[in-house]
Amino acid sequence: MVNLANPILLIAIPLLFVFLIAFSSAFSKSIAKYLPIFAFGLNVVIAIMIIPDVLKNGLVIATTAGFKPPIAIDMVVDRLSLFLAIIASLLGFVVSIYNVFYIDEEPEEKFYALFTLLVAGVIWMIITGDLFNLFVAFEVTSIAAFGLVGFHRDKGAVEAGFKYLVMGSIGGSFLLVGVIMLYAATGTLNIVDIAQKSAELTFQQKFLAYALIFTGLGIEGALFPLNAWLPDAHPAAPSSVSSILSGIMTTAAIYAIFRITNTIFDYNQIYFFLMFFALLTLIFGEVAAFFQKDIKRMLAYSTIGQTGLFFFAFTLHSTNGLQGAFMQIINHSLSKSMLFLIVGGMIMQVGSRNIDDFAGVGRKMKVSAFFLAVGMFSLMGLPPFFGFWSKLKIIFAALQQTNILMVASVVIILLMSVVEGAYFFKLLQAMFFGKPKQDREIKEASLGMLTAVVVLGLILLFVSFYPTPIIDFTHQAASDLMNKNYINLALKLGGL
Repeated sequence: MVNLANPILLIAIPLLFVFLIAFSSAFSKSIAKYLPIFAFGLNVVIAIMIIPDVLKNGLVIATTAGFKPPIAIDMVVDRLSLFLAIIASLLGFVVSIYNVFYIDEEPEEKFYALFTLLVAGVIWMIITGDLFNLFVAFEVTSIAAFGLVGFHRDKGAVEAGFKYLVMGSIGGSFLLVGVIMLYAATGTLNIVDIAQKSAELTFQQKFLAYALIFTGLGIEGALFPLNAWLPDAHPAAPSSVSSILSGIMTTAAIYAIFRITNTIFDYNQIYFFLMFFALLTLIFGEVAAFFQKDIKRMLAYSTIGQTGLFFFAFTLHSTNGLQGAFMQIINHSLSKSMLFLIVGGMIMQVGSRNIDDFAGVGRKMKVSAFFLAVGMFSLMGLPPFFGFWSKLKIIFAALQQTNILMVASVVIILLMSVVEGAYFFKLLQAMFFGKPKQDREIKEASLGMLTAVVVLGLILLFVSFYPTPIIDFTHQAASDLMNKNYINLALKLGGL
């Protein structure tokens, strides 16, 4: 009997559906648009089925080819990676519903195949326990994202897609060389096995390998100054693609940095070094977002700022800091994914991405505008939304480390929150109180598109008004990471 609570299925099922989409399109193109919904619906169910084993054992390991690690490639799921895999699968499911009513440009079947491949690659990055496998997953997401960013095939899309292709290729090359260096030094690609042998490495070997891996993942994670591709990619890509790129793809790359840093390269100097990257990313993203007139470019820069915030929380290297980072990741993934879906529907009605042209739209598209405000308020950290609790946890974690650097960092976070509030409120003011430039017929987004938005919005509202389970879960996930449970449990459960 097949064990359905198997992490490998979280990758295998979407990859199978990529093949089914290509195969079915030869007979009926209308079938292809519905297959991603089934793929990620199954993924959500399987991920939920894995939860009891993770809660019981702390970790679930699935191996390939009947061998044990480090010979076999393994998929490792703990509390943190499982929760991110659930978010990725849920976003894949919800956005796939949205795509049915949003995508009307040929070749549709190629779009759906690439979209499914993109989300599969993201989940693959999250749950792999093997560094070369991480590189393969990185390349899968890069290739799929390149095709999706340039899907519209106009001048802007081709330029943005080419820029992403170049940056992604550079990032993949850095990542691969760093992985090869670790393999040459340790004779293994398994993350836990490398961690066990890391004491044998010289400082130069560690520093060089880490710098290369960090740079490669930092490009896809949109860390400053490695994020030149992202502000162009979001306006060019379909809004549903932007939802995935911003909501979970960049987060998966940052998660990989979390995992590798904490498991293999865990020493204080690295966190101090990374903190400056985090603060620069936060400042650059929020300040750049403030000056944008293109609504999707504004949201793209906002993603950079949010990435800087939860990356800063990770660099605090404490249980509270990690908890704040995980909470902010959840807040950002739900909120920003929803915002891009809403904005996609509004752009279809307005026919423009210029913020000035959105004047009065909120009075016409009331449901969309309501959930847009919910997502923005949560990203700003206004009570009682979930973003308030995550930002409060990050600030609390920083102030626990009583030194002038932490006080200065908190001041920066608060100032950037004001900047964030300024550009979000400017948009909301125009949408709800602005006078349209001309009479135009604007109607609410289609029911199918609204369904995806409402699902994400209701989930965000639920965790906002009932945050205790998420707070408890993220605290345990943070404790697991700080206590090296990933390594300890993998060794105990036969992961090596």
